Amino acid sequence: MGDSAPDDRMYERIDSRYDRLRLKFLLNLNRHVLTTGLALGLFSAIVGMSTLGDASLREMMGPNGLVRPAFQTMILSITTAVTLVVTISQLVLAQELGPLGDQRERMSGEISFRDDVEDFLGTASPPQPNAFLRVLVELSSDKAEWAGDVVANSDDDELRADVQQFVDNLVSNAELVNEQLRDVQFGNFAIMQAALDYNYSWHIYELRRIRKEHADALTDEQQEALDELNAVLQFFAPAREHVKSLYFESDLVNLSRQILYLGLPALAIAAGMGFFSNSGMVPGETLGIDNITWVVSGAFTITALPLLLLAAYIFRLTTLAKRTLSIGPSILRPSENAGESKWEE
Repeated sequence: MGDSAPDDRMYERIDSRYDRLRLKFLLNLNRHVLTTGLALGLFSAIVGMSTLGDASLREMMGPNGLVRPAFQTMILSITTAVTLVVTISQLVLAQELGPLGDQRERMSGEISFRDDVEDFLGTASPPQPNAFLRVLVELSSDKAEWAGDVVANSDDDELRADVQQFVDNLVSNAELVNEQLRDVQFGNFAIMQAALDYNYSWHIYELRRIRKEHADALTDEQQEALDELNAVLQFFAPAREHVKSLYFESDLVNLSRQILYLGLPALAIAAGMGFFSNSGMVPGETLGIDNITWVVSGAFTITALPLLLLAAYIFRLTTLAKRTLSIGPSILRPSENAGESKWEE
């Protein structure tokens, strides 16, 4: 019999509840919501710490205080963050600016790949990334059901049971992913979430195991059905990587634009607080806290927004890159419930 199959959803294949929550936080949370949360945390931390010590922020506003130098330092930090993001974006998008020969080679590679897929489809593949992935998932499900029907007539009970278990697992996983990809627009992380949920690595491994262990019992027709399913499954990995590359490029373009939107007002506030702030500004208290504390904490939080937004995007991009390091049947995460394999020694 086959190995125990993993769960359909990526998060369900992770044993640790903490790791599941951490991954959802890093991947699924809206980047603007995450940035806002980080900003509120920073603002609350500054206000809270200002009430703990003996020295107040008003006292630190003098010529020898730390407030003005801190904002002057933030000017350099904002400039560095903007330069860093623009540089990264230029490096990632450099392939878009290549010579004609390189662009033609890129286009020929994609068209050649689609031609191979369309040999199985019998029609033109859809141009939208989510629809293309959905077609590949549906195609693998159809080929799996066909393989199950072909093997159902086998006299080998173990072969029939192995293939039927494999087909049931693949079809269940494909139905889930197919529904997730329905009506998803490119640029939305949901398309990558669905791609991560399709556990093609495990499906390829199980199919390879079945073909090796039951090679002597397979007829030519059964072997052909399994070969076609194997070929279709191998289409998904490069297609997912291509969509991931486009998603990375799109996200970095959005990040660059938003960093510039936030960077200019943040730079103005940092300059104003660094050059012109003094202990006499904003007298009085609110809620028992010196008004200068609210002003300085708010101003510092605003100047930090470009850095917080950068952190929010990098959290997702680096986590997604780590989750997709492998292409093929390799599974790199020991914490993942990817099924239990039994090997003969």
